[in-house]
Amino acid sequence: MNTISKLKKELQQQRFFHDSWLLGLLSIAVLGDIFIVLWSITHIRRVSIELPVRFTSLSNFDQLGAWYQLYEIAIIAVMITLINLFLAVTLHRKNRILSIFLIVTTVMVVVLASAILLGFTVIKYGTN
Repeated sequence: MNTISKLKKELQQQRFFHDSWLLGLLSIAVLGDIFIVLWSITHIRRVSIELPVRFTSLSNFDQLGAWYQLYEIAIIAVMITLINLFLAVTLHRKNRILSIFLIVTTVMVVVLASAILLGFTVIKYGTN
């Protein structure tokens, strides 16, 4: 119980959660993650054919895979958000600018993951 009270006290002293820029950017990233997870749950469907799971500008769709591999996009976006949030909170006392860059990077990753997921799931592969 003593460690929980110490953790609460440490979080209250943490300036990260009082910084309006960081909280605004973090809320955008979290809302984006929620959107990605909900979109994945509602729009990824089981199909019997292989779907494109990787796109490059040189060779267009160059890798096919199973339908469930599209969930990796959401998982990676959420993992990057959690890791960058941990690093931003840890580094905020020493370097506020680095914390802002980490959260901005998180927002950019979430936007990119959303675009990729939308691109791969909006296509109808001949199924209804």
